[in-house]
Amino acid sequence: MRFLSLFLAVIPLTSSTLLNARNNESCTSAVATSEGSCQQACATLEIAYPGRLHYKAADTNFTIWDQKQQQTVYVCRVQPTSAEEVSQILQVLVENWCRFAVKCGGHSRFPDDSVSVGGVTIDLGLISSTVVSDDRTSARVGGGALTRQIFAALDPYGLANIGGRQGQVGIGGFALGGGTSVLSAKYGWALDSILEYEIVLPNATIATVSETQHPDLYYALRGGGNNFGIVTAFNVSVFPQGPVYVGSRAFTDEHAEQVLEEAENIFTLEDAEDTNIVLEYRYSFSAAQNVGTITTTQRYLEPVMRPPVYDALNAIPAVANLTGTISSLANSTGNIPVLGQSRSIFASLTHYPSVELGMRAIALLKEEMLLLGNSTGIFSTLITYSIPTTAIERMKSRGGNALGIDIEGHLIINLLSVTWPSNADDRASHALVTRFMANFKQAAEELNVLHPFVYINYANKGDDVFAGYGEENKQRLIAIQKNVDPFGIFTSSGLWRGFFKVR
Repeated sequence: MRFLSLFLAVIPLTSSTLLNARNNESCTSAVATSEGSCQQACATLEIAYPGRLHYKAADTNFTIWDQKQQQTVYVCRVQPTSAEEVSQILQVLVENWCRFAVKCGGHSRFPDDSVSVGGVTIDLGLISSTVVSDDRTSARVGGGALTRQIFAALDPYGLANIGGRQGQVGIGGFALGGGTSVLSAKYGWALDSILEYEIVLPNATIATVSETQHPDLYYALRGGGNNFGIVTAFNVSVFPQGPVYVGSRAFTDEHAEQVLEEAENIFTLEDAEDTNIVLEYRYSFSAAQNVGTITTTQRYLEPVMRPPVYDALNAIPAVANLTGTISSLANSTGNIPVLGQSRSIFASLTHYPSVELGMRAIALLKEEMLLLGNSTGIFSTLITYSIPTTAIERMKSRGGNALGIDIEGHLIINLLSVTWPSNADDRASHALVTRFMANFKQAAEELNVLHPFVYINYANKGDDVFAGYGEENKQRLIAIQKNVDPFGIFTSSGLWRGFFKVR
């Protein structure tokens, strides 16, 4: 019982130690996890949480976004309802030295990110309430809440938070990794709207972390991902938000340069004149039809049909007529998708504004899809939008976040999303992503517009995300992580090894 005695110890909560547990060298050489140790852990948890402990073989109602994670074999899944239960579960897992993963929305792409390989999956889905403060300026959101659940809870009050672009995205990974949003031009990224965190630390202590309580850890949680503990609640800023306009129009790649030039004009207007503007565009190419398409999503954060700011863009010859609706954020993210049916890879590149680089990226993706031809079920999309000036300026608030973005004007962020139906195309999909991203990065370097930031929530497995934060920020995160987790439970060689580890 050596681990239990350590992790049940009462640890003094001081900023100087960042909630550090006592150093005990015997814990640093713990034996590797085994299925037997996790079976024992699951047996213990089954007694403590009857009806909320599910063994993999019988867990037929559990679905998750990516097929690779859906097919991951874990020993059991447990559903806590509070921070106290998460703490108790973590103690059992450490006592048995059993590997685990934590699922919030489960919108990650790889086994061990949010579904444990051969271990225990801690499913935060029952910790999902949203409670609005009396003065209606903030809300306490459970660590397992999804974007669609949060928007739906806030909508009756006429409020919103900085939430995800997709309804299935959970607040946990979204906010801890950054949190780009359709509301970012007006209010910034999600990580800079978090007032307070409730977190279960690696030593199973439950702590409240804010700008004034453990400020170093507060800094680290704003962009540092899943390296510091399990966040069970977020106290977030909320603000009045009514219905919004969402329009869509598609163009062939014959007019790509015109579309990209006008998009850059709109990104500049978004910065300087009207933060209600929210534009993104996505490029895809069909080898079967030999046609490339740029589809624009044209949002406006007021109930204005066909906002004039998009008139010049919509004057470009298009594939079809403009379509547009006015709807609440809750309605626009309310659809529940079919989960676990496809496999995905994301990859990302950030750069300074450059229409020329955008055109090169389109040509590179078209070339990759032509190489594949019609022989696979692989579908790729390059999604592009801006990191607005307002969002970058707000990254300096409350002591600053860990991302390391500090420029004047806006940046352009690109998400390459590749999906396919079965493992038969795994190798070809990974090869496509590797080639395209290498060539895309080379083009950005040649044009001298590459920015080192890689958005962790869009990054590909193996990316050195934290190097893009800058060496000083990376070393600060490593130091905080070591202090908070001296036994490496949340590290790449510890018990939760998935997603992106700072060490």
